Amino acid sequence: MPLSDLDGWTIAVNLTRSDRRIFNRELQVYAERLAARAVLRRAADLVGPIRGATESVREPLRDPFSGELDLERTLENIAAKESPEPEDWVVQRRQERRQQVVLMVDTSLSMSGENMAMAAVAATVLALKLHPGDLSVVVFEDQARAVSHLEEEDPPALIVERMLEQPVRGYTNIEAALRVGAEELARGRNPRKAGLLITDGVSTAGGDPLPLAARFNRLFVLLTEDYKMNPGLCRQMADLGHGDVFPVKSFAQLPRRMLDVANRVLR
Repeated sequence: MPLSDLDGWTIAVNLTRSDRRIFNRELQVYAERLAARAVLRRAADLVGPIRGATESVREPLRDPFSGELDLERTLENIAAKESPEPEDWVVQRRQERRQQVVLMVDTSLSMSGENMAMAAVAATVLALKLHPGDLSVVVFEDQARAVSHLEEEDPPALIVERMLEQPVRGYTNIEAALRVGAEELARGRNPRKAGLLITDGVSTAGGDPLPLAARFNRLFVLLTEDYKMNPGLCRQMADLGHGDVFPVKSFAQLPRRMLDVANRVLR
């Protein structure tokens, strides 16, 4: 069937299947762009209108238009003072509450096809919820590599294309994923950081991931449930990383589960 007769989601599902390789580079790039658009549409429909997380900030009045006067706090400051000082006048305002996140995605052989397409949608959900430059995506199989970095404002479409062009192969090295993920978080300047790991907990390559899990201030594990999963290891990693485990019944549910986790992590 000609590529033009296929919809973008069908292309996204088939791009990572070893029996559906595209050997023409120009055609491959075109297919990745069509697939990325379909992935973005699915993620945007799920996320809905983008509203950044905010937090309330109280600070001394410096600009008369910077916020609303916090009357109670101001009265407390000037009580019993003959001459109030400038910093006694307090205003309250809302500001964007930013957080930096590294998402670690399994790209071993079992992820080929629709599983990888759904993982790309989940990553896009996270990208849409975060400020540009606040998301790093690490893909891992025998080895791990970052396809986007903190402090670099890659658009979501580019992140999707990079994910879908990754070879889906090999074994599952969770230790490598956590090592690269921790290195990526170290690049970030925001003290509010978290790691998200998508895995079934079955580590078939590399060493013990637990020591590296302990390097995270917050580590959340999205446990993709199947017959060979290892929930015990997932729980240990989350506990050492001061986070939690979120079961995912099927990959079809992964994007919505990611939205739930993002709303919890980013609040």
